[in-house]
This record gives sequence, C-alpha cells and structure tokens, in this order.
Amino acid sequence: MDTKTFFTNYWEAQVKKDKEAFLGYFHADAVIYLHDSNDVLKPEHYLTDDFGGDWHTTVDRIDKLENGQIVTTTFHRSSDWTGFTTSFFTVKNDVITELHEYFSPCDDNIVPQWRTDLAEHEIVK
Repeated sequence: MDTKTFFTNYWEAQVKKDKEAFLGYFHADAVIYLHDSNDVLKPEHYLTDDFGGDWHTTVDRIDKLENGQIVTTTFHRSSDWTGFTTSFFTVKNDVITELHEYFSPCDDNIVPQWRTDLAEHEIVK
C-alpha cells in the first residue's frame, strides 16, 4: 500500500471510530504521545466514542523522514469546528510503532474531557 493511502485509511478508521481497523495500523507495543496534553497512551486506549460529532479528515502533506513520516492533517467536525494535526509516525513492517501528535488550534485549546479522564487511569509509564 502506498504511503498516501496508508495514512488516509488510518485517519478514516480513526474518525469513523472503527476500533478494529484503527488498531490494525499499530504494533502491539506501540505508544501514542499527545504532546498538547502530555498524554502517553496505548492505541487501544486512544480511540473512544466520547469525541462526538461527524468528523472528516484530509491528509494535507506527507514528508518522509529517515525513520518515519511527518503527516499534516486537517480535521472537520460537522460544519462548526476545524483543527489541524502534525503527526510524527514511526512505521516498521507496515505498522505504526510510535506516534507523536500535535493538535492545533483546538478552538478553545482545552483538552477534551475524555482524554483528561483517560489520563487519570491509563497513562503508559
């Protein structure tokens, strides 16, 4: 699968909350770092039903690094919200082994409640 298709399908699985497809993109020991909220999560704890709305994504740019890719993405929730991510993916053998994400702007710059709750219980140490 080419890189653009890989990341487009990854984001689609995320916004559709297709947990099985989403988890299929990650290695069993993968870690997700969400730097805007200082969360460190396993992929199985990341995808929840708590981020409501009708989400859509557009992969805007992919830049190759020596050990991975930088992907910038635009998010739209219904017609009332737009956000952006810059994500640093480490991909080995066609699965994500590490992901660093930076969200901006999140209109009010407040960490979503579901992530605050999750951080109290499921942070990877």
